[in-house]
Amino acid sequence: MSPARLEGRVVLLTGATDGIGRALARACAAHGARLLLVSRNEQKLDLLSQELAETSGNAHACYSMDLAGAGEMDYIRLSGFLENQDTPVDSLVVNAGHLEALRSIRNYPLDTWLRMVTVNQHAAFMLIRSCIPILESSQDPSIVFSTHECTKAYWGAYAVAKSAQRGLLEMLAHELDGDRPIRVNGVDPAPVRTKLRMAHFPGINPQSFPAPEDVVAPYLYFIGPDSQGTTGVNYKINPDYCE
Repeated sequence: MSPARLEGRVVLLTGATDGIGRALARACAAHGARLLLVSRNEQKLDLLSQELAETSGNAHACYSMDLAGAGEMDYIRLSGFLENQDTPVDSLVVNAGHLEALRSIRNYPLDTWLRMVTVNQHAAFMLIRSCIPILESSQDPSIVFSTHECTKAYWGAYAVAKSAQRGLLEMLAHELDGDRPIRVNGVDPAPVRTKLRMAHFPGINPQSFPAPEDVVAPYLYFIGPDSQGTTGVNYKINPDYCE
């Protein structure tokens, strides 16, 4: 992809301040995109937006939002914020994720289950529902999910939510393929060297996993115009890997 391939595009990115989200924000900015950064940590958002402004020359907006506790009115306020931007959103990247613990179903606390399903499943639905009218104003809209195939023992609510998220991806790819199509695709990066990964697998050498910067290329492809006409694809960076 050429350095200016995303020039002029507005990209809304959740989970922007850490891991893949942070690496993707930097890559999108380097390719000319203007970013709307969403995360719960306002201080990290401000620092990231300042960094991107200095390196890319574009102004990038921030929106602080805790997906674990957000309700209907919070998403209505987010819609208002997006509508007040000077240009429509061209791409939505559903990247925010939350994993608290790997444990058996028999030992799963209800509050932990509900929190993980809320962040990883319900928030994706609420965010996309809020953004569809805004995306339809774009000349070339796209939605990209960060997916994760992990339906094995002890992954619990995270695995259930991510499976549902994959179902949402496939449903939306058909539902939004109409007169004003929005292409919907996903990237499953497999294990990546993030804080989240290392917190739950502390005994594994971090260097055995790729860095977040090494997995952003498929995201850039699905965000940008090169993927026009492609929808319903869940691209697995390592197709032989499953948790």
